[in-house]
Amino acid sequence: MPRKKHLTVAVCLFYCPLLYCNHEGFITEDDLLGDLPAVTSASRMSQPLSHVPASVTIIDQKMIKASGALSWVDIFRLVPGFESYSINGNRYGISTHGYGREFPNHLEIMVDGRSIYDPIFATIEWGSLGISLDDIDHIEVVRGSNAPAYGSNAFLGAVNIITRKPVQDQGLHVSATSGERSTRNSNIRYSGSTGKLDYRASLDYEHNEGFPSVSSGDDLGPMEDGKEKIALTLRGMYTPNISDTFDAQVGFSHSNMGWGDADHPDEYSRVNFKNQFQSLKWNRDLNATDYLQMHFFRNKIEGENYVNLGLVSDLLSDALNTTITPAQVPAFFQMIDPGLNIQDQSYITGFRGIESERYDIELEHHLQLTNSLRTTWGAGIRYDRIEGESVLGHDDQSSLTSRRLFSHMEWRPSRYWTLNAGLTVEDNSIVDTIGSGRIGINYHLNEFNTFRVGYALGKRSPSLAEAKEFNADILDQQILVTAVRRTSENIEEERLRSYELGYLAQYPSMGITFDVRLFREEIRDGLENYQEPVNLGIPVLFPDERFAVRDNILESDMTGVELQLRYQPSDRTLINAHYAYTDVDSGYVFTYDPVLSTNDHNDRVPRHKAGLLVHQRIAGGLSGSINFYHMTDANWRDGNDVDQFVRTDAVLGYDFRIGKSSGNLSLIAQNLGDDYEEHARNNVFDTRYFLKLTMDFN
Repeated sequence: MPRKKHLTVAVCLFYCPLLYCNHEGFITEDDLLGDLPAVTSASRMSQPLSHVPASVTIIDQKMIKASGALSWVDIFRLVPGFESYSINGNRYGISTHGYGREFPNHLEIMVDGRSIYDPIFATIEWGSLGISLDDIDHIEVVRGSNAPAYGSNAFLGAVNIITRKPVQDQGLHVSATSGERSTRNSNIRYSGSTGKLDYRASLDYEHNEGFPSVSSGDDLGPMEDGKEKIALTLRGMYTPNISDTFDAQVGFSHSNMGWGDADHPDEYSRVNFKNQFQSLKWNRDLNATDYLQMHFFRNKIEGENYVNLGLVSDLLSDALNTTITPAQVPAFFQMIDPGLNIQDQSYITGFRGIESERYDIELEHHLQLTNSLRTTWGAGIRYDRIEGESVLGHDDQSSLTSRRLFSHMEWRPSRYWTLNAGLTVEDNSIVDTIGSGRIGINYHLNEFNTFRVGYALGKRSPSLAEAKEFNADILDQQILVTAVRRTSENIEEERLRSYELGYLAQYPSMGITFDVRLFREEIRDGLENYQEPVNLGIPVLFPDERFAVRDNILESDMTGVELQLRYQPSDRTLINAHYAYTDVDSGYVFTYDPVLSTNDHNDRVPRHKAGLLVHQRIAGGLSGSINFYHMTDANWRDGNDVDQFVRTDAVLGYDFRIGKSSGNLSLIAQNLGDDYEEHARNNVFDTRYFLKLTMDFN
């Protein structure tokens, strides 16, 4: 064995003492799968679905078009077990078992392997992706903890959005969508090549008016949650020789959208986001099976949201129902505390100016050790920087450097067995050193049927903002007006034990893929907020004001089953169905003072979710789709108690050719039925119609 493989073998020994067993009867991927898809996001290695250590959903471009999806929320409703909802017209909450949070924090989202998890929001700002739905080749969704492969961000799952390579599309691609809510979306993409360089430039524009105005109840009036966004992305893939490939991507976007709480539409305000990213990936093939990969990327987000509520004198006059002149403002505050010296001034709220930046570099080594044993291992370092007074309580920046080591092993001792083991070790100043590991055992009954048993231990480091947050409105740095949230001084990592039983059936000749996942996820020391009276050593305008204090106080057990079926007997027909049942048993401390009280999240996750997509190509270029989605009632954590609903979407499409160019004209109807509430009672989704035209000029 070459010297370079000795260290990797030593790393693998602790995974599986069976490495010294016989390696007879090795079954190849071609023997088992033929043309069936392979995935990389579960273990960092390319594997057929029957060999991965987790349940995986693949959403390809054909399914996206058939579903009539116009947003990321629409796409992830195709995934069993996922919660996918609109917080307002253009802010999305997408998670798995996330209780309906405004900022879901347990799901890793990647674009071509670049993490877009943002350290200042501890979630995904979906406008920062810089890509349109037309740019997607396919999406790999790992349902279940993938922290052993990708670390803390993948605590409950991971998604890799894989875009089309420039070589896949030559020429000009143009699409335009127009419809309800003043929707005007367009995408222009040009792909070409010169010598050994393939390149692509993509320009994307989006505009809509969000949810309709509130027409009943106490909060009447427009929602003001519309969006306008423009994004430019460039990608170049350079192959100077047969061994090396360089993949460079850069992107810039600017968006302006409404931001606020759907329960108070009169308080919506505009937010400007500027996003940019740079990514450089280098692959070197060492031989027919082994290769090195180095990936460097940088993400940056800048946001501005300044809301001038008016003069303090006017606000006090309205609150007290009496007139307080500007000259009387100092005396008013001195009645609260004689030491205060506050003059009349404009009262500015919102998150004002925030900024986050992430640098990440990673080296990964893939090795085929024997005919039946292969591994990948590597190391990475990440630097996060955030800045924002509304998040940190001061104008200085805060930073965090994290280091990680990872390895994954796949061993096939016989044609009937595939064993996977993975480990990621992370280190930073918030949690010191933590490790996440997984073992998966797949038994291949035959070439069509596989049973899987999986066990994972996951640990999640809080993000930089989660660990450092101090969010409060303090007037003139002298008196606290509003307490929002702060972080406990003793915050630690979250912990997870995950158990999984799976069954996968694949019948390529009949176009059938069927997957069942039974799971139990036990979270301990989960991050949750308890309520605490303000005690900062400065005067408080409202004596009953309380902080939400983030601490490791949540225990949650989730048990359930997920099923998905894809039936594609030919290129003309596609049927995709899924169902998920989830039961939650949870609890956390709600208050310690003045009395101890507890709360739970048992009704935060919809117990039943199901979907059915049927697509059929007819004749003469015509095609039709119908897409059903059902969700039972849920009391969303950062939203409202919303009723169950059934949503029906439909697409009627026509493919045509003009000379050498091809096109498609589609009529898309969303929610062909009764209006329903999306995450909050004021987010009313009505029936909507859109027309989409796509042209490809070769």
